[in-house]
Amino acid sequence: MDRVRARVFRRKGGNGLASTIAFRHDDETKGAAAEIPRALLSFLHISNGELTIRFGGKTATAKVETDASGKTVMMLSADGYKHLKLPVPPARMRAFCRQGVLELGPVIAVLTELTGSAPSENIRPFCEELHHLLEKEGGYLFVEGLDSRAGTGCTFSDDCWKTREVPEPDIVYNRIHSRLAEKSRQFEKKTAAYKEKGIDFFNAKYLTKMEVYECLYANRFLRPYLPETCRYGPACLAEKLEASSVLYVKPENGSQGRGIIRIEKMEGRFLLGHTHKENSLPEVAENVEDIVKKMDQLTGTLPYILQQGIPLLSADGRQTDFRFLVWRTGAKNDWQIASSLARTAADDAIVSNLSQGGLPAKPVPLIFHHFGKEKGRLVLELMHELAEAAAITLCSAGNGHFAEFGIDIGVDREGKPWVIEANVKPSKAAFGVSRGGIRPSVKALYRYGLFLWTERGMEHAG
Repeated sequence: MDRVRARVFRRKGGNGLASTIAFRHDDETKGAAAEIPRALLSFLHISNGELTIRFGGKTATAKVETDASGKTVMMLSADGYKHLKLPVPPARMRAFCRQGVLELGPVIAVLTELTGSAPSENIRPFCEELHHLLEKEGGYLFVEGLDSRAGTGCTFSDDCWKTREVPEPDIVYNRIHSRLAEKSRQFEKKTAAYKEKGIDFFNAKYLTKMEVYECLYANRFLRPYLPETCRYGPACLAEKLEASSVLYVKPENGSQGRGIIRIEKMEGRFLLGHTHKENSLPEVAENVEDIVKKMDQLTGTLPYILQQGIPLLSADGRQTDFRFLVWRTGAKNDWQIASSLARTAADDAIVSNLSQGGLPAKPVPLIFHHFGKEKGRLVLELMHELAEAAAITLCSAGNGHFAEFGIDIGVDREGKPWVIEANVKPSKAAFGVSRGGIRPSVKALYRYGLFLWTERGMEHAG
């Protein structure tokens, strides 16, 4: 049997999460040992005798005793180490002790599409950053797909991804990118298994654009900041064209700016710009009936919404809006903006999405440039309030466990913010790596994972 040695590190704070345990293998003696400094015994509330260790849904019994040299050690057999499916090579774990149970974790799984034994390219850098953060701060990460066999997942080590046996996760972060996949039998079966085991699973599902609008519209604070919106149809189109010179027609289940149509009234005629084809020229319609015919060709039978066009800020004639990444930090009403950026549309583009050629910029200088510092600060403050209020509202009424939203806000030329859209699974490409090598959304996911894991540990212990 191998010997496993674990060093325990104390961090600031008094909540049990302030300790991490780093396991190390050693062949000198039989069994497994984890040395615990005396100063941490009272902090972790561990006394000599038997100790139950919980990791990834399983438990094993260890012994805490004082050796001949006076050091306090935790003895765990190699079979116990294997039974818990603790990582090989050993890794640092967060730890807290409650009612005789030493909780190690958190075990975080990302559910997403796989390419071989690795997450797909659009989410891979994010997952690798998350791995490095857990490696440093404590915890264990694996990635699984809808086809992954129970008890197996993809882990990152030695700069590559490998499929191996993994423990049961404490938390599962849903990054399935296909709405059809979320409606599949595989997804239903997978999520039912999480629910049966009491595993925290978020973000629960995609929301349609109409679901988002109706949910936000029910909030009286948000209502004045929402563009008028309705489901697309000839009658609604005619009514909205009477009131607005610009309308946006968006697929209810769309994302990344795909499939959007812009209708603009110009001198008695209408211009229809769209993102269906790259570099396509606007189409001209003579009247509403003509628009409907062209719309039928562009939209087919898919459901669309109509949204009032707002004269937003622009940079050299290119429309600009703002994406706020809002993360849950605790209970339902505890949300915080993790990061934000401005997005300026490419030349002649009708949307500002980065996936459609938009360019990122820092929000504060742009807002100050348009409104000056004094008014600019007020505009930014209101934008932050709206982003957080939208996240709280969607979380409370969205019929599922949500912890992350990308809130798109536009600002008109008078300085009034408008909540344009909310996205359940915002693109990870929009927010690049920070100076420390870990992007804000990775840190936010880890912080929320710690919150869920601690709550779960308390439930087990209580």
